[in-house]
Amino acid sequence: MKWVSAFSYLPINYNMSLAKIKNQTQRVIFDNNLNGEKIRLRFSNRYAKRPLVLQKVSIGMVEDGQVQNVSMVSLNGSTVVTLAPGEECWSDVIDFLVISGKKIAVSIYVKEQQEIESVCILWSKLGLVVTNGMNGDFTNGEEFADIPAEEIYAVVREDINKGMCFYGFSGVQVYTEDCVKTVAAFGDSITHMSYVTNALMRRLYDAYPGQVTLINRGIGGNRLLHDATYVEGIPGKGSLFGEAGIRRFEQDVFGEGDVDVVIVLEGINDIMHPVQFEHPEETITSENLENGYKKIIKIARKHCAKIFGATITPCGNKDYPDKWLAGFDAIRSAVNDRIRNGVGYDGYFDYEEAVRDEKYQGYIKEGYHIGDGLHPNDAGGAVMASKVDLIKIME
Repeated sequence: MKWVSAFSYLPINYNMSLAKIKNQTQRVIFDNNLNGEKIRLRFSNRYAKRPLVLQKVSIGMVEDGQVQNVSMVSLNGSTVVTLAPGEECWSDVIDFLVISGKKIAVSIYVKEQQEIESVCILWSKLGLVVTNGMNGDFTNGEEFADIPAEEIYAVVREDINKGMCFYGFSGVQVYTEDCVKTVAAFGDSITHMSYVTNALMRRLYDAYPGQVTLINRGIGGNRLLHDATYVEGIPGKGSLFGEAGIRRFEQDVFGEGDVDVVIVLEGINDIMHPVQFEHPEETITSENLENGYKKIIKIARKHCAKIFGATITPCGNKDYPDKWLAGFDAIRSAVNDRIRNGVGYDGYFDYEEAVRDEKYQGYIKEGYHIGDGLHPNDAGGAVMASKVDLIKIME
């Protein structure tokens, strides 16, 4: 038996206060593909400068849309959970029957006013669901009216409000069979936003009930070779883009338990950011990216994990200067050639082939992106996920 993550996202470093909340209940409902009789939460206040007090935390199974079989979660024997600035830790272990195919709900009640400075976030609405109830403690599973996210996170820029934020914890683990595989999707916003990973999760869980779980290790704006790009006009001056992939890979992928398979999609921001944000000294080549991939491949091998690459998808946008797209695409195409010809991965999945517009070089097909030409929507994510060979993942 071993601890396996049924669900996990990375906290994002916005380096600012994101919300002030009081007398509210947050509920996060997610898909679970594990079986077990013990469970624990990963509490997180990683990027906060202030303590976070969670008055009550509960976990329950979702049956017919209702939260049932609720158990309270404690830390060091206390049901009032106080997290120091920067603290991350596991809850006390809870005796709790977990069944694959049944959704799990985590509810957190904040009584006194708290500043929320550390959150996880995703965009696709076809998987995890976050709701927030005002004026009350609903941790026993009661229904409540949802407060729109833009009312809670009003100080955050508009595009983040299109996503779903949650605070206080970053994952849930189940004590389950040794044979269960963990797949980690590692990368930038295309992974982080979850349009691809939600579709891949559905494929995996339908095909292998109780046998595999998928965790998201994406950070929007992340680059493989350089730390967060400095950008004056965004929260934290760009701190939300995170550390370079080659620096964060080992901790973010393997830091919370064994991972059997890694799928890597990263590199588009290494190509685009030096031009978009005027940092020419950080311009990279396809060879630079190949060398970066080899570094994370070596780390995966050390942990006895398989590692697959994915080709970088197009980024064309008609608002870009012509010279931008030509330069971006020259490097991107050269990187993809290297991935297809072998850089040391156990194989690759051709995400680019799934979404590229055959009529317009460097563009994603219409209907497959969120409107910016770069990020896939749910339809684009589904065709990208269809390129993943499940047999290779599970063998």
